[in-house]
Amino acid sequence: MRGEPSIWTETAAWVEAIGAIAAVIGSGWVAAHDARSARRREERALAEALRKEERTALATRTAALNLAILASTQIHDLHVLLQDEAWRGRVTRVSASHTLLGTEHMLTAFPIQSLADAPAMVEFSRFPASLATAAEVYANLETAVRAAAEPDRDAIFEMYQEQMERVDLAATRQLTALRRALLFDDETRAGADASTPTP
Repeated sequence: MRGEPSIWTETAAWVEAIGAIAAVIGSGWVAAHDARSARRREERALAEALRKEERTALATRTAALNLAILASTQIHDLHVLLQDEAWRGRVTRVSASHTLLGTEHMLTAFPIQSLADAPAMVEFSRFPASLATAAEVYANLETAVRAAAEPDRDAIFEMYQEQMERVDLAATRQLTALRRALLFDDETRAGADASTPTP
């Protein structure tokens, strides 16, 4: 009987086996828990990176729209300036074209590729040219007024005012198109929201 294992030996072997199985299961559970925690951390980091990217994109689009609004406003102000008869005698001494130079530099220095959308880049790229055109119209008016005789100035103002009106209307249309391309237009935003699948 000595060679046969006793009940206690068998029990000890079973306890040892069960302990080993429990250790394996426990380590597997801990590893799975760690993996789930790491995955949750990665998902949170990804979600935060996406939120940061969205905030950056919104800030970039807002900056582009604000610059375009500034340019459009300055063009409109020039148009109003030419419509106002009271300013006609002062145009030879007030150079509005110089006031547009800073805005034109900001427009051309803006990193247009950061808009990351071809229609938005195309619409934004129109504003430096519109501003330059408005400045040129005003500068040409100054030159023409200085060279003209007093009786001819009314006709000169009328001609350049019509030119400025066309530039002003074009800038207003461009601003609407840019707002739509940047998804700041209410209808465009509603369409984009509707096309976004809900999780």
